[in-house]
Amino acid sequence: MKVLTECTIGILLLTCVCIVQVSKGSSVFFQSGECKFNPKFFDNFTIRTVNNTVNLEMVTKRSFDRGFNVHVDFSIKMGKTDRYQRVFAHTMDACAVTMALKKNIFKAWFQSMLAHGNFIYHCPVPPDHYYLRNWKLDPKLVPQYLSAGSYRVTGHFFYGKLKSKFEETVLDIIVYASLKAK
Repeated sequence: MKVLTECTIGILLLTCVCIVQVSKGSSVFFQSGECKFNPKFFDNFTIRTVNNTVNLEMVTKRSFDRGFNVHVDFSIKMGKTDRYQRVFAHTMDACAVTMALKKNIFKAWFQSMLAHGNFIYHCPVPPDHYYLRNWKLDPKLVPQYLSAGSYRVTGHFFYGKLKSKFEETVLDIIVYASLKAK
């Protein structure tokens, strides 16, 4: 079994957050995804949404170790404006999430991706080509508090302390999706 970079772990966590399906039959429709990566860490990073599935391709240049963090911000669009209201935000060590003994929502989301990518649970993660193909989130793993609407999910991946002079940006990613009731 091949190994997934910690960056992919964080991205997958971000993707999990944006592929939500609310109980009682709501559906998610991906609109787009975009990213900007630090060439010190990646030769390539691509995200695509196809037929309501998520596909990632990346080629990493460096190992990823503990201390590789992701700040996820999940926001809902306010009416017909271009403004978004934060639903929740969370910063975490991506490697620690996958290695945690205790199950949490982020680890459960990551586990749901294992059948669609070339990754496993340990760190450090060596440089290589990694992917996620045709992945959808299991509806049983969806937060029930999400309302129908348009969502923007941002993920900021970094080493160091968030918003400090010691922060080193690795990757920024944004995914747009809409949640509709059936």
